[in-house]
Amino acid sequence: MLLLLVAVTLLGLGAAELSIVNELGARNDRDTEIAFQAAEAALVDAEIDVLGPNTSTSARLCLFDHKDDTAFISDCGGPGANQGLCAPAEAGTTPAWMKADLSPESKTSVAYGTFTGRQYVTGTGATPAALPRYVIEVMRNNGGWDVNRLQNASAGSATKIFRVTAIGFGVRKETQVVLQTNLSKPTVSAGCP
Repeated sequence: MLLLLVAVTLLGLGAAELSIVNELGARNDRDTEIAFQAAEAALVDAEIDVLGPNTSTSARLCLFDHKDDTAFISDCGGPGANQGLCAPAEAGTTPAWMKADLSPESKTSVAYGTFTGRQYVTGTGATPAALPRYVIEVMRNNGGWDVNRLQNASAGSATKIFRVTAIGFGVRKETQVVLQTNLSKPTVSAGCP
């Protein structure tokens, strides 16, 4: 009888431990999904920043020109309109996005809504612990999206594309998801020189 009681107790403890492990796994999955959604939101915010339509008073649509990359600074710019704009790294070195500071306290990466005026809820309940952030790196367009068009290294008509790297945070800041996309802007925005 005592042996049966010990066996039932061990089974009960095992089931309780399994339940706790499953709960922790589910919580981590939820946290990762929150971070993923926040990173996707940052990509959309960056797309509006680059391509528009952007009616925010802090909009900087004119800085994203497919022919001119002078607004992009090494170490991803600083405060002001150049914030989060990364000049390309030298060939054979670490890409600019890998060196960029994407932490929630960063002064070089762009917090969600900075240049678009959009809002994102953080810090309460099942929401991210911090605003998602992004940087935009200018890159040479090696042929664009047109399969039949290839530009050689000496092409005078070479254009630029923009690589966006976004980070989203989970309920815990330690949970992070990084996503990237490339944006092509073949014409300048309306009202730009």
